[in-house]
Amino acid sequence: MADDVPERDAALVALDWGTSSFRGWLLDAAGGVLDEVRTDDGTLLCSAGAGSAPDRAAAFERTFVRLCGSWLDRRPGLPVLAAGMVGSNHGWADAGYLDVPAALPRLADHLTPVPVTGTDVGTVVHLVPGLRVVGPDPDVLRGEEVQLLGALEEAREEGGAALATAVLPGTHSKWVHLDGDLVTGFSTVMTGELYALLLRDSILARLADGGPDDGAEDAPGPTSWAAFDRGLDAEARRGDERGLAALLFTARTFVMAGMLRPAEVADYVSGLLVGSEVRHALRADPAPRVTVCASRATARRYDRALGRHGAAARVAGQDVAVRGLWRVARDAGLVAAPGPGARGRHHATTPSRTEEGLS
Repeated sequence: MADDVPERDAALVALDWGTSSFRGWLLDAAGGVLDEVRTDDGTLLCSAGAGSAPDRAAAFERTFVRLCGSWLDRRPGLPVLAAGMVGSNHGWADAGYLDVPAALPRLADHLTPVPVTGTDVGTVVHLVPGLRVVGPDPDVLRGEEVQLLGALEEAREEGGAALATAVLPGTHSKWVHLDGDLVTGFSTVMTGELYALLLRDSILARLADGGPDDGAEDAPGPTSWAAFDRGLDAEARRGDERGLAALLFTARTFVMAGMLRPAEVADYVSGLLVGSEVRHALRADPAPRVTVCASRATARRYDRALGRHGAAARVAGQDVAVRGLWRVARDAGLVAAPGPGARGRHHATTPSRTEEGLS
């Protein structure tokens, strides 16, 4: 924790602990971010080598104490709330699911407490449940539920139109339908995972020179956007006729024919995949406006794809996970509701820490 963080104001440790990453925030009494930590200690890495549930729980506890122990040392008894795959059956503990249709405020009524035995202050981590669709087309999500709740809070503050359709891109993109606070249904698309597999393990990986964004928030440049748009156009024109699998192979043949540069392969493939996802999602459930909960670089891609198919994109803020976690904690009584006029800042007031910066 940075020396200038006002310890007396700390009210909650909020965690978004996913498959491949760990994000933790120290929040003040109004829900504003005092300090944060982001590392690659995702649940897969954390549970690797754990042969039993007790071993797995011990591994998660060690990682949590290593990353957030300084916050707990300085503020004993601080409540902890965690969402994401940490609450899955291969996480710290299984937090279960709420069946859809599900009211997002009900998340606070179904938290799973996990005592942290490695501290002397009686710390308890409260795990947020995921959401589940039952029936002939079962589906699940975990972690996105708090982002949705945060996006709803943000929309209310802005006084804009209510959320009806939202997409949460990622390894497994989620398309969610809402009626107010009620999640009425959702579906999953494996766009991110397919992209990673194609650009790492397929024949296309031998051709591709770099990947989209290359770590830059304002990337890709004009040439990369041209390749992405080319992928969108190809999928829109010929996706039904040829199918996505056939179009993906054109990334190879275009390079062989000198019609696509190796540096453009990743963005072209991204355009095909995102275009297919968006086109089919809007065909199944037409929506004039879609809220996109994603990083700025990813949101730009979905904005372009949505526009190609006649839908407007509303890009949610980068802090919706924090907003959602704070709302769940407040509803669960883990933190006190702020007084009249108090508003959380929901942005970092100190530099974020990476794992290398912890000691």
